[in-house]
Amino acid sequence: MQVQAALRRVELRPLHPPRPLQPQRPLEQSPLRHAAVPPGRSASLHRPGRPRRPPGTSRTRSGTGGRRRRHRHSTAPHPPPTAKSQGSAAAPRVRGGGGRITDAGGLVVVRKPWDALGLGGWIDGRAREVPGRYRPSLMVEAWVAPLLYGGGAMDDLPLLERRGVRRIFGWARVPHPATFRRWPRCSAAVMSPLLDDLPWRMARRRWELAGGAPRSATIVMDSTVAVRYGLKRAGAERGYNPKKPGRPSHHPLPAHVLETGDRLGVRWRPVGAHTARGAEAWLSGLVARLRGAGVRRIAVRLDKGLFSRSIARRMEELGISYPLKVPRHAWLGGFRGARETAARDEAGDRELRTASGELWGTRLLSVERRRRTGPEEGELDLAAWETTTSADVPTDIEGIGPVEAWRAYNAGAVVEQRIEELGQLSAGRTAVDDLGGNALPWSLAALAHQLLHIPRANCLGGRWRAVQPRGIRLRLLRAPARITSHARRTSLGFARAEPALGLLGRALRTIATGLAPPAPA
Repeated sequence: MQVQAALRRVELRPLHPPRPLQPQRPLEQSPLRHAAVPPGRSASLHRPGRPRRPPGTSRTRSGTGGRRRRHRHSTAPHPPPTAKSQGSAAAPRVRGGGGRITDAGGLVVVRKPWDALGLGGWIDGRAREVPGRYRPSLMVEAWVAPLLYGGGAMDDLPLLERRGVRRIFGWARVPHPATFRRWPRCSAAVMSPLLDDLPWRMARRRWELAGGAPRSATIVMDSTVAVRYGLKRAGAERGYNPKKPGRPSHHPLPAHVLETGDRLGVRWRPVGAHTARGAEAWLSGLVARLRGAGVRRIAVRLDKGLFSRSIARRMEELGISYPLKVPRHAWLGGFRGARETAARDEAGDRELRTASGELWGTRLLSVERRRRTGPEEGELDLAAWETTTSADVPTDIEGIGPVEAWRAYNAGAVVEQRIEELGQLSAGRTAVDDLGGNALPWSLAALAHQLLHIPRANCLGGRWRAVQPRGIRLRLLRAPARITSHARRTSLGFARAEPALGLLGRALRTIATGLAPPAPA
């Protein structure tokens, strides 16, 4: 009885409510109202001589025989016409699982040059005295990988395990962040010289792959400032800091080759020292390396902070040419010489003046741009000029004029872009309470930059040679893939619609056929 009472309260509704019946139009409103209706027939729009279809059916023509088939369709209301084009507004369901998927499949183009050049074995063979549970090359790989992936702090190391980066590089385990905090202190004395030498070895091998070392090379050196916060800032002192005046900071000195873009290393220094500290000795070593590789003509482009009499004498002893820049000191007025007008616009409101003098036994070329300014209210209409650009460029290049020397110096302004690329690789973001330990992250960032420059310059080519690490990371390195393992072999599966699939294939083929282990030291 209770079940029957419950059934009485249930209101039975059809799955799809029937459509309301539309009232039939009278014959007077029909387009066939003038047609004659045979006796015994009702006035309708159905043409005579053809059987009527049952309601709720549609008639189609079959592929063979010309016979018609009747398909029943639902009488449910259709969705609006924009539902398919606009998609669904419902949020997707989130659940775990899904297999071994990584969002860093493009890092394989970095793993391949590492194996092809034998960098891991080269590091392990020369750093046997470094203590620790993990081999030194694994610690270097585990730090370079997050820099390329997009991290820059020790707390980002767990991402390598959880997002499949560990399987791409073939590691059995990712070191704990606490292990990395101790490792720079105990390994900096051995690892810093090795890592400073490693980018140069990679650049030399890349030149061999491209057909040989360039005939001429320009070494570009310029210092940068890394602001330090907190207590872990060993070596950070108050000094020149245009970003945060008064804040302690470090003052590293990176160097690269202008023509090829290869990174030659980074010389780490505390900010309390002069900008040119250590530049002379490092410059002598870089010149010796380039000449040993077969470079015939070597030039140096230095910023005004590195200008000094001792550096000018050292470059003369090394026999290299240089366009430098001198700060606007008042005592330089007696060395510039007389200024002459080199060019003037048609209206006569703007002009370019040059001068040629001598400073410390070398030519001092000066360039000045100025424009005419009109008199203000209440002043006489006298000729007044305002200097907009002024520069003094000492150089030892024969047969070059002031304007050409100024352009040669400005050609090295790409050093600012190279420093920005190091910043995109999180160079200088991590600091420890140790002098040698603070130098090690900069060396690792230089290694990551050169490791990324090999596929960018040799494998990708074209417009990719000008793309910065941020763009390469977005378009190539962060390509999603599925990781599969079989018979001790790991494979990466990319989607067919992946835009970076063609670039990855071309880069891997070039690396497999063109790179070989470097010659022993």
